[in-house]
Amino acid sequence: MNDKRLLACAALCSGRPDGRAADVGTDHGHLAVYLVQQGICGTAVACDINEKPLGSAKENIRRAGLEDRISTCLSDGLDCVPSEGITDVVIAGMGGELIADIISRADWIRTERVNLVLQPMTKWDHLRQYLWDNGFEVTRELPCTEGRFVYSVMQAVYVGGRQRGECSLAYLYGGLTDGSTEDGRAYLQRQAQRLETAGRGLMRSPDKAVTAQRYLAAARELRERIGG
Repeated sequence: MNDKRLLACAALCSGRPDGRAADVGTDHGHLAVYLVQQGICGTAVACDINEKPLGSAKENIRRAGLEDRISTCLSDGLDCVPSEGITDVVIAGMGGELIADIISRADWIRTERVNLVLQPMTKWDHLRQYLWDNGFEVTRELPCTEGRFVYSVMQAVYVGGRQRGECSLAYLYGGLTDGSTEDGRAYLQRQAQRLETAGRGLMRSPDKAVTAQRYLAAARELRERIGG
């Protein structure tokens, strides 16, 4: 597997030989196969809301000779996924709002303290805000570039309660990413540009000047992480 985005997801799984991973929105099942082949987890369940990609996943699992270790499940998010033994849940390649909705419908993620690996394509700010407000702690983030796109993969776990204080705009856009790697700098640069574009747009409305300054200040904060 040479997909940098999925490799980053694999790197944030808990790496337990006795673990069981749920790959939500599995598409062709490549990640589930990789996790088991590499010993990152012992078993996995590949799930998707659509029958066609799930059929492709079944075929790839068969070709890998892993039918006894990877099961498949037709499911809207985690709704039909058996929770027993699940140690890791990977939800990648979706919008942040949809990821938050999937998490909100699976109470067992909280009670079992499941390791979450989340990769939002859009609405990353919505997802980070949801996690902040609902007792989840983001413990690590891995930025990665894939062609002209740049992403951040989050690792999170439920710790209970609500985090103190307000979630800053710089955090909602930049998360825990720093400028120590090329991918990290690329991610922060992209997010800073988005904040600046939004801030300049808001400046056109006099009644939104305060909000505009917040966006511009957050953009500066992200640029400071990459040294300017």
